[in-house]
Amino acid sequence: MGLRSDSVAGIRFLAAVREGRGIKPAARSVGVHPWTGYRWLREAFLAHRCNGLSAESAQSELGFFTAKALLWEEEFLAGLGDGRHHLRVRSEVEVIFWAHYGAGGSLATASALAGVSRSTGYRWLAARFIALRDGGMSRAATARQLRLSRSRSEQWESGRRQYRRDLACQRVKAERQAILDSGRHVQLLELPRRPTQRQIQLVEVERRYWELMREGVSNAAASRLLGMHRKSGTRIRKKSHHQTLGPLRPTPDSGRYLSLRERLQIADLERLGYSIRKISIELGRHPSTVKRELDRNRDKHGRYLPHGADDAARLRRRRPRPHKLVASPRLRMLVQRKLNRYWSPDEICGWLRLTYPTDDSMHLCAETIYRALLLPNGRGLNTRYCSSLRTGRRIRKSRWLTRNGAGGAVTNMTMIDKRPAEVETKKTAGNWEGDLVRHEALHYRVEVEDLRRRVVAAA
Repeated sequence: MGLRSDSVAGIRFLAAVREGRGIKPAARSVGVHPWTGYRWLREAFLAHRCNGLSAESAQSELGFFTAKALLWEEEFLAGLGDGRHHLRVRSEVEVIFWAHYGAGGSLATASALAGVSRSTGYRWLAARFIALRDGGMSRAATARQLRLSRSRSEQWESGRRQYRRDLACQRVKAERQAILDSGRHVQLLELPRRPTQRQIQLVEVERRYWELMREGVSNAAASRLLGMHRKSGTRIRKKSHHQTLGPLRPTPDSGRYLSLRERLQIADLERLGYSIRKISIELGRHPSTVKRELDRNRDKHGRYLPHGADDAARLRRRRPRPHKLVASPRLRMLVQRKLNRYWSPDEICGWLRLTYPTDDSMHLCAETIYRALLLPNGRGLNTRYCSSLRTGRRIRKSRWLTRNGAGGAVTNMTMIDKRPAEVETKKTAGNWEGDLVRHEALHYRVEVEDLRRRVVAAA
């Protein structure tokens, strides 16, 4: 019996087709024939049509457009889109069989009137018996309704139980095998597409051209040695903005960040229905790492796209990052508008968080605005907005230093040795507190001196 489209191989094949791979590469990655892939596409197309999607929407959901969809649409309109195999007897024939058999006719008569063999009738009886038993009806009641003998019902009941045990074992085995095959499947997906002979020659020519340029050969001489026109060399240099490229040195993977292979494996196991903890155990990562990766990189349909996630992670790791006020003209316009109304940076940042609570790209820190305005290398805001600040300064002044350089000192301070004589009378509020501080300081100094003398005496 052939594999269905909802099997492990079918799910992986349909996902590969949806990601833009052709029929043959997708079938090769799961180890099936391309005609099996076409059969899976047909099953998925008919399932989407039964769920209410149009023919164009069903093909768009599959990510694959083919002329065979016209034939599949005709099958759906003819009533063959109910999930039945394309080689099975039509559902109308089975209705005729059950109408005669339910009216009290024998199995042979009902099969003959429906135009099928007795073995097909027995298969339909067995399927109806299993469906009634799975629905909760007892064995005896099912045998009476279908007019089966006791031996026949016991035989089918034994086969049903054995089938369920085998199905449970196969499910466990399939889950283990799917995890084991996930690495091999991802390795096949990572294989680059086979380049053409012309592409190989161009890569070799560019590599040799840059070797000559690093040796100090001119563009015209390098082009002449490689047997191409001087303008071809100019086009190669133009790709790198007329800068001589250094030798390529592969950067080793530190293992700190998720790789493309790990992301492909996450997408594969997540499509197969495995939990986050099982995926993390297979990858050797923390479950929180897998959960953050899935939550951060889902599209509007809730699907996790590994290649897009890898490109987005690479852009997030780039340093230096683009300044937020420079990269977002909309955010810069809002900040400038509020500064023109003499709002403080703290008020602007609070307003942005209240207005856009779910959009992190519209959130700012007050220090970002201050740095953009007051630092010499600030970017994103014109210095003319400095006049809108409460202080009106155009440069940043240190918080701890005053203009005369004496930071933190109290001006016009009276020293303790110059206090007036009436303090000794203890008649004014506050004198007791000052004396208490002075008494504690003197007591601590006496204790320190006593301890020092004991140490000297012991030595």
